[in-house]
Parts: sequence; C-alpha cells; structure tokens
Amino acid sequence: MRKFTGKKLLFATHNKGKLAEMRALLKPYGIEVLSNSDFNLPEPAETETTFVGNARIKAHAAAKATGLPALSDDSGIEVDALDGAPGVYTADWAETPNGRDFVMAMTKTWEACEKIAAPLPRTARFRSTLVLAWPDGHDEVFDGKIEGQLVWPMRGAQGHGYDPMFQPDGFDITFAEMDPAEKNRISHRANAFRKLVSCFSSRQNISGGSRYEPVLGYSRAVVQGDWCFVAGTTGADPATKTFPDSALTQTRNALATIKAVLEGAGFRMEDIVRANYVIKTGSLVEEIAPALTEYLGEIRPAAMMIVADLVNPAMKVEIEVTAFRG
Repeated sequence: MRKFTGKKLLFATHNKGKLAEMRALLKPYGIEVLSNSDFNLPEPAETETTFVGNARIKAHAAAKATGLPALSDDSGIEVDALDGAPGVYTADWAETPNGRDFVMAMTKTWEACEKIAAPLPRTARFRSTLVLAWPDGHDEVFDGKIEGQLVWPMRGAQGHGYDPMFQPDGFDITFAEMDPAEKNRISHRANAFRKLVSCFSSRQNISGGSRYEPVLGYSRAVVQGDWCFVAGTTGADPATKTFPDSALTQTRNALATIKAVLEGAGFRMEDIVRANYVIKTGSLVEEIAPALTEYLGEIRPAAMMIVADLVNPAMKVEIEVTAFRG
C-alpha cells in the first residue's frame, strides 16, 4: 500500500456536509483539506454503475487537474425492499431543476416502499467508498458501510442527505438527531476512513490544548492506530506562569481537554481503558471527586492514583488517560 506523506489533500467534492465531516476526521492527522471549490473544479460526469467506479472518476480528475493527491467519496443508501435502490443513484433521486432536494428524495424513497407494502423494519445501509488518487495515476480503495433501517417521518436537523430517515442499528435516533462527533465515529464514511488511515503515518502527535505546547514544542496527545494517549491540561498560563487556584477547577480543565481531544480524534470518553491521577496531597481526593463523577460517570477504567509533588508548586493535579477504540 502506498503511504500518503503530504500535508495537503484535496477532497474532491462540492458537498459542504461531506467536506466538514472529512475535515473533522482528518484534523488529528494535521492534514489541510482543500476542496473542489478552492480550485473552481467542475463536477465530472459520474458514468459508472458502482461506488468505486464513480469515486475513481472524481479522485483521478481532481488529482490530474491540481497536481495534488485527491480523495474522493462515492456513497449512497441501499434499501433492501427496493433491491438496493437508490444506491449509486442516491444523489440523482434528489435532483431537481433548482438543485438537489433530499426531502423530496426521502419522500420518494418512503413512498416507493409504501407502494409495494414493504414490511417493517425497512432495513437499509449507507455505503461509502473512498478512493485516494495520486497525480501519477496510482490509487488506493477503502470501503465502509453501516447497517440500519428507514424511519418515517423524518427526524432531526443535523447531518445531510438521507440522515433524517436513517436510524443506525443499535440506536433509537437517526443520524440527523445524533451529535456530529458521534455520527463521525460510527458512520459508513468513518468506517471507510479507519481503513484509509493505514495510508498515513501510524503515529500522530496532536495538540492537547495546552498553551505551553507551542512555547515548548511538544504534544500532550498521541494517536496510534486505535489507541490514544492524552495528558489533560489544567489551565496553566505560560505568560504569567499561574494555575487555577482550586484542585477541582484544575481537574475539570484537565478532563474537559481530554474529552475534547478524544472526540476530535474519533474516540469517546467511554473508550478510556486506563487513567492515571497524580495529586499533590491525599486530602485533595474528596475535592476533585465531583469532577471525576461529572466527566467519567459510570466509566470505570483501570486507574492509579499517586500522591506526589508536581513540577510547579501551584499545580495540584495531573491526569493522563489511555483510550482504545475497539
């Protein structure tokens, strides 16, 4: 498999929803994601009858036009009662003289199921094929899917496309009702993306949110494959060399930054499998307990609590976690 070693990647799409989703997925890898709009690229005709065929058309056209490696996604929804339709023609079902209307497309899909009295649940799946193409013509292909069912009426205002009528297996809400970070973790595109990252460096240093990082040139978070290590940031100010006064505030700050880093890298707090707590004195245990309950709740990672002096006398708490995305 060819490795991607650059810092800029063209995502060959005009779809703002897909672009935002891909930028969120690639953010932990430090890759700048450009789009067709940045180069005024036209949409090439999608003349193939498979997801991979159409994705290849878009990726190679963009790579050839810009000289950049280009990533393309071709995706759609397959409804079992409709023999897999709309499938690769998902976007076509939404076409109108004034642009794409997915409310119309979803209505059309449900009415087609009603017309044949399709039994409930009306099972369906989202499919995504990612193609990463280089200007020399080489490409790599990654497939992903998520199973679920259609619901009616449509629910939710998040997401894009068919999200308001698709309820993934294991959930009682639609993609459009789901927090975007949660959707990005489980979606068909995310499943394909997990295969795509094998093209990138297996180890990524990412920001933990500390204002000391750019000053000292280090990182408080590392992602390697399905593992993520994060050291929380207590809220220190490098300019004044001060910390929040209370251990509770330092703990809340540390756990908030841990949560933000994990979600930005495609993990959840529930993925934490180990936590290390260093506190200045044993008497602080009761003070920091409300923050642990607030952020960890019923999560019970393997944990170690150490009482020790920290680097700065004003620092009362240090929290490190390891998460596994299984």
